[in-house]
Formats: sequence, structure tokens, C-alpha cells
Amino acid sequence: MSKFSKFLLSAALLTLATLLPAQQMIDGIAAIVGEDIILYSEMNQYAFEIAQQNGLDILKNERAFAEIQKQALRSIIDSKILLLQAEADSIEINERNVQATLEQQILQYVQMAGSEETLEMYFDMPMKKIRELLYERIKSSMISQQLQSEKFAKIKISRPEVVDFFESHRDSLPDLPERIDVDHILITEKPSPESRKKTLDVLFQIRDDIVSGKIAFEDAAREYSQDPGSAEEGGDLGFVSKGTFVPEFEKTAFGLSAGEISEPVETQFGFHLIQLLEKRGELIHTRHILIPITTSEADNQYVINMLSTIRDSLLSGGDFTVFARKYSEDPDVSANGGHLGVFALDNLQIPEFGDVAKTLMPGEISEPFLSPYGFHILKLNKYLPSEKITLKSHYPTLENMALNQKQSAFWDSWMDKLYGTYYVEIKF
Repeated sequence: MSKFSKFLLSAALLTLATLLPAQQMIDGIAAIVGEDIILYSEMNQYAFEIAQQNGLDILKNERAFAEIQKQALRSIIDSKILLLQAEADSIEINERNVQATLEQQILQYVQMAGSEETLEMYFDMPMKKIRELLYERIKSSMISQQLQSEKFAKIKISRPEVVDFFESHRDSLPDLPERIDVDHILITEKPSPESRKKTLDVLFQIRDDIVSGKIAFEDAAREYSQDPGSAEEGGDLGFVSKGTFVPEFEKTAFGLSAGEISEPVETQFGFHLIQLLEKRGELIHTRHILIPITTSEADNQYVINMLSTIRDSLLSGGDFTVFARKYSEDPDVSANGGHLGVFALDNLQIPEFGDVAKTLMPGEISEPFLSPYGFHILKLNKYLPSEKITLKSHYPTLENMALNQKQSAFWDSWMDKLYGTYYVEIKF
């Protein structure tokens, strides 16, 4: 993101208080779910995020924003009801996954805002409270997904139901858009050995300064750590139970003695120095210093060269599936062999794929290109033009549409029952 873009975003975040109608500035209770209360500030915060994501100017669209507030409140209420139901059903979420997702989202938010201070102004709360807010959202989302998965697994669709769906919606079914069938190989951005060594050298020097008494660990964390959630707290991560941290961090932390400082430890977030403060059985109290490994243009060129070499081999007759399984870092590659499937050309989640696919003929393989996920080469298998949906030619598509409708109807009905099961009072 450019400095100018960050400035514009920061300015937008800071205007939240002035954009909300005056009567909403006074905090109060928007709803009650069980024993939990939902404040106007929580509802407005979430509504503003939705408005930002949809590019809505809430100064010019107060009515639209009012609808978004209702949507945000309903979503928060749904989340709290699902948490209550998950507790009743003894649904458990992997705490490690929640924490990993939280760290990634915090880092993304800080990068978008430009600084922790701007983010705190945007949320109107300190980083510790922001972490708590996002933690609850992420956990609720994961619980909702798990509950949906369990409920939807029991819902089946029969051929007569698909036929009935088609006959009932024949006149309103949209035409299938232009589509592409593609394969890809992904190699993520990664630092060179030189970049890794540079980061490690910094961590070792910080550790030497702490051990020699030149600087206290907590002061070093405030000065050097790039963990937005703990740096201001001197790197303090508080007491947590086993299973909370990513494996590499946790293994090292539990192996330390009280007061001991680890050597640099690598995780998916970068390199850490960890100090164990206290251990109580399965609970540990730690603090850390995090420095991510940054990539340079030279590092990226190394990845590009690797993909170019793979492409040359494929053009010489190599099997795409074999090369994908050997080199691709797509987490699903072992199952799909690099085949991503069929997607609407103008509605891809990764727009770069559409831009590149439009330059290819069926059977061609692209030059390496960059997306938010890393560097790719893309193979266009076939191009499918826009066409009308028919029962004969597109039964799998209709089956999926009918199933989605049935699942959605079931979910709405189930949620309505939960609203009757738990105490819900809406005051907004």
C-alpha cells in the first residue's frame, strides 16, 4: 500500500466519530442476549467496517448506513446465540487456529491503518481491547462454520427436488457467465538466505544486549518487536494454556526455565525471542519479541526464476499435475494436483487470475505473476462462453443451487428457533 493510500485510509478511519449521527455517539445498550449486552459502540463499529468494505459513504447514505447497522446488530446477536448453543452442544474450537487467525488479522489491520495508534483511534480502544474484540469475532465465526458444517452434512438433495427447483425458478435463473477452467502452481514469497541471516543477526544482537544488561527485555520489546498486539505491553502475552500458541513457539516456551530467554525461534510470523516468566502446570506466562522476515526484490526474483524454470519444463512436455504436486505450495495441491476448477471470469476472488487468463489461449501457460497469495503460473485448460442453464446440460450446477437454497432455508429456520430458546431483547 502506498503512503498516500495509507494516509487516505487513516483519515477515513479517524472520521468515524464525526460521521455517526449525534444521537448514536452516546453509548448505550443496543441488545441483550442471555446475560451479555451489546453496546451501540460495538454495533456502530461493526457497521462502519461493513460500510468501509462496501465503499459506502455514510455521510451521503445515512439511510443505507441505518440498514447496515441493523445488519451488523443481527450478525452480532447471531454470533452470541451461536456461542451459547455451541456451549450447550459442547462444541470445541482449536484455540491455536483462533490465535493464529487473530495474529494475522491484527497484523493486516495495523498495516491497513498505517500504525497501531491510528488503529486504536479507529476502534476507540487500546490494542488489548481490540484483540479481545477480534478474538470474539473470529471464535464466533469458526463456531458458526463448524455448526453449519455439522448441520449441513445431514441435509441431502434428491433428483426430484432438483427438478422441482429448476421448474420453479426456470424463468428467473441467470445465464451462466463466461467461465474459465484453470490449473496453477503457487510459490509463496519467501526470503533469501541472506534476508534470513540479516533478521537473525538483529535478533541475536538484541538477545546479547538483554543478557548483558544493556536493555531490559520489556524495553527491547517496545523498541523492536513488530507484534502489534503485545509490543506496547513489553511483549507480555499473559497466562495462556497449552495448545494456544503455534507449535514451534509453544515447544520452545514450555522448554524454558523461569526467567530464561530463548535463542531466536522461527514461526509462520517470523523470528521470536521468548522469555518464560512463570509456569503453572499447563499454563505459561511469557513475553516475546517478534521480527518478521521481510522479502526484497532480489528474493522475489529468485521465486520468479524458479517458476520460469518450471514453466520451461512444462512447455517441453512436463506433466502439470506432477510438477504441481512437487513444487506448488497450494495447501490443497495433494488433492487437486494444481487444478482449481471452473470459475466465472469476471467474478474471481483473485482478480489477477482473470487478468492473466484473458491473455491466454486454451492450453497455454502464463509467465509468473504475483497475487496476494504469492507467485503463480496459470494454465488455461478451456474457456466456457456464457450460456443458459438447462436441466440436461447443467444438472450439477442446479443440484448445488438447490442444495444451497435448502441449506439456507434450514439455517434460517434453525436460527429462528434459537431466538426462541435464548433470551434476546433488541433495543435499537
